[in-house]
Amino acid sequence: MKKTCLPDEDSLTTKKQLRKTREIMREIHIRKARKSDLLAIQRLLSTYFLDMEELELENFVLAEINEKITGCAALIKSESYGKDFLEIHSIAVHPNFRGKGIGTRLVKHLLTTIGDQYCDLYVRTTAPIFFEKLNFTKIDNTEKLSFWKDCENCEHFDKCTQHAMKYSCKY
Repeated sequence: MKKTCLPDEDSLTTKKQLRKTREIMREIHIRKARKSDLLAIQRLLSTYFLDMEELELENFVLAEINEKITGCAALIKSESYGKDFLEIHSIAVHPNFRGKGIGTRLVKHLLTTIGDQYCDLYVRTTAPIFFEKLNFTKIDNTEKLSFWKDCENCEHFDKCTQHAMKYSCKY
């Protein structure tokens, strides 16, 4: 009897999922936010208990699939102790579209917009593994305090679930 090497059902399911994810990746369009997007951004951020407080609409980029907003992220210029720095803020992907590469596309897009003036980009995140895959590295609490004043007096600082991370384009 001749043996066949047919893929098992789990393997076929995984291949179908991969194919679908690749199709979605091709459909993702990244663009700057417009005034008409404000409510959709607020809704998306509220899914993750985030808000737009102190953020300007013009700092946001959006991921769209078939003209439906599926993700957002902001790149903001912050200042701490007289030093300016860039920070990724309020990154969110619609729950139905997580794991499809949308967050990665948003961050990569923001990385292309940094320019020559800033070579380091910072983020505070509860998803450090996601950012490590994009070549961000964790920074220690001392460095974290040098960038984010609001951490200084936080009663949860020692147990903080937000990891401070840095991307450096310096070689």
